[in-house]
Formats: sequence, structure tokens, C-alpha cells
Amino acid sequence: MSYGAALVLTLAVEVPLYVAGLLALRLAGPARALLVAVAVNLLTHPVLWLALVDGAGPTWVLIAEGCVCVVEALVIRAVVGRGAPLAFLLAVGANAASFAVGLVVSAAGG
Repeated sequence: MSYGAALVLTLAVEVPLYVAGLLALRLAGPARALLVAVAVNLLTHPVLWLALVDGAGPTWVLIAEGCVCVVEALVIRAVVGRGAPLAFLLAVGANAASFAVGLVVSAAGG
């Protein structure tokens, strides 16, 4: 999968989840939720893409994804000003969902 396709897929999966979560938890209004959702992905996705070179083993993938979750949660917390544990849960959920979708797409030859 190309970088561009991976970024689009990530945004398509994670942005709606982040927005829905931030709104449901009353951590942000619609505009701020959308801005944060896009921003955290534009911040972390390129770094993750570079870190996961071909042949990266499962341990390295888990470490890299864990770091992404922490960074995204910290950014969310910094922007919304509260809800650190909830921000971390949102980050884990959104990233787990996009990781799972990425695995399915890759397995299907995408």
C-alpha cells in the first residue's frame, strides 16, 4: 500500500471515531473535535510510516503503535485541557480500529 493510500485509510477510519468519541465524552465541540482528529493523524502517521519499514517485526509494530497512542493522547489532552485517561482510551480505540482495517486491506491485496 502506498503512503497516500495508507494515510487516506487511516483518516477515514480514525477521524470519525475520534470525533464521535470527543463529542460523546463532551471533551470538545464539533469543530475542535474534527481539527484534533485530523491533526493528531497528520502528526503521527508520517513518523509511524517511516518507523515501520518493510520487515518490521510484530514487537516493533506494537511498540511503534503504542508510542503513537501516547503521543495522540497527549495532544488531545493538551488541546481539550482535560480527560487524559479518556484521551488515551480514544487513541487506543481509534488506532486499533485503523490497524485492524489496514491488516484486512493488506491481506486482501490492497
